[in-house]
Amino acid sequence: MKCLITFVALLLMFANIAEANDNNVTLFMCEGCNYDEAYQLAKDNPPLTQCYSSDPNEIITIDNQVCYTTPKKVIVADLLGKEHFAFMVRHHNQGSSKLYLNKYAESISLNTNDKTAILRLKTTFKNFSTFLKEMQTEISASPLKVSQYTSLNMTSPNTADSCPSHITDAVKAVLEGRTASQLQNRLNNKAKTDFKYPERFFLAKEFSSEGFSIGVGGILYQGTWEKVSKNFNTRVRFTQNQEAPLSGTSQYDVVFSVKWIKEFGALSVSVNPYLTYLDGITLNQLKTTSINTVDQCLQDALDQTLPSNTSPPSSGGGDCWDNQVCEKHYYINEVKILTIKVSC
Repeated sequence: MKCLITFVALLLMFANIAEANDNNVTLFMCEGCNYDEAYQLAKDNPPLTQCYSSDPNEIITIDNQVCYTTPKKVIVADLLGKEHFAFMVRHHNQGSSKLYLNKYAESISLNTNDKTAILRLKTTFKNFSTFLKEMQTEISASPLKVSQYTSLNMTSPNTADSCPSHITDAVKAVLEGRTASQLQNRLNNKAKTDFKYPERFFLAKEFSSEGFSIGVGGILYQGTWEKVSKNFNTRVRFTQNQEAPLSGTSQYDVVFSVKWIKEFGALSVSVNPYLTYLDGITLNQLKTTSINTVDQCLQDALDQTLPSNTSPPSSGGGDCWDNQVCEKHYYINEVKILTIKVSC
């Protein structure tokens, strides 16, 4: 009897949440998408499943599980036009095993809050892109300084190794943090100068190249740019002097992602590890793998910037390491940040 009462209680609890909780809405932006594309995107983003044992005295298994989902509202909006689609994504066979839950999407109408959120997002997209393009022009005219005496894009012979200074500049810009801080300061100063109240210009809670969130009428709309094919430029890119005498110097490109955070009323800046290249290798790869052999100038720049140690070859070798490869590890605050391959 106790088990029956518990089971009935579960049914009543999920019956009460049969309607979607509209406080959180998933919002995807696309470019020129049609209804079929929007429907499939909504269906591919179903609500989370919650499963319980039909008998609270038993461990949950495939045989005794009962599963439920709360309907999820998904909007697919066209960044370029006015063709927007809204769906309620649900599952058939509520209260059955997870194996028998079938997802489906029902077309619904956009309400006033939905339309306001889409408009604010498109407006912020336009404002943010324009703002960053202007900032890029200003940076090109007046480069950020990596240190007190050198700036990115400035080249001069390295007396020790004849390495162009942009390599050291790029490494310092990526790993020391001062360049990102300078950029962040200039961005926020520009925002305050251009608009007395930046939050009235950037109409989102958070907004970056990765995603966004916008609050309207107590509802939070969140999403990503994964279905926007154009390059959404929320970064400021630095490159070396294209007239540098050494070959291969175009392999250095430092990219900063810019993010608006309404809570702080400010823009934040961080290095984008996927778009930043050092010696033609992405920063993300340098940080996550140890298979990389890099140019000697990059190794010298890393040695000037970070403490390091070298691991002996795994095969041993005693004093005969001339033809072997070792791993060299670099650290920030005693935490290993990246690894390269070097001659032992």
